[in-house]
Amino acid sequence: MAQALGSERTATSSAPTHGQWRLCYNVGDLVHYTEWTTDFPAVENLYDQYRRGDYGHDVVIERRMSLVRSSS
Repeated sequence: MAQALGSERTATSSAPTHGQWRLCYNVGDLVHYTEWTTDFPAVENLYDQYRRGDYGHDVVIERRMSLVRSSS
């Protein structure tokens, strides 16, 4: 299964329900990123495809958490 940065959970069935995810991967010397999305299973699927493919390397799932501000 995919290992996400900043997350203790890695399996699709236990994926967090909040936050956003994107895939980061390298092709040659260039770093590429997908769009941020809340659909973790889609990003995990891309991770598996890119990890097994020949066109990219250093494939990582990144997580961005939403900041909640409280009003005083």
